[in-house]
Amino acid sequence: MDIIVGQNVRTLRAKRRISQLELGEALGLTFQQIQKYEKGTNRVSASKLHQIAVFLGVDISALFEGADTTARPGLSAEAYELAVTYDKLRSPEGREAVKTIVTLMSGDDVYA
Repeated sequence: MDIIVGQNVRTLRAKRRISQLELGEALGLTFQQIQKYEKGTNRVSASKLHQIAVFLGVDISALFEGADTTARPGLSAEAYELAVTYDKLRSPEGREAVKTIVTLMSGDDVYA
């Protein structure tokens, strides 16, 4: 999703002949941060999405164009659910424990 949003930001920005620097200045960010948004490296907050849409003169939904929110590319429903649950874990120790358990159960010899 972050990659799709980033690609849409880049496309809309380029169509309006706005540089990454100009967009960054309008949002109070560096052009490097805009690059990270456009590559999908960094997630764009809801408030920044709103600011981007306003600055580019588009409805915020244009930033999500082409995103299938029901799709789980390459993942089963169970794997997707596990990934979402894992992302909600706050404790680094809990995350490490989950990774260890899954690795051991998969038969991977990392811990052998």
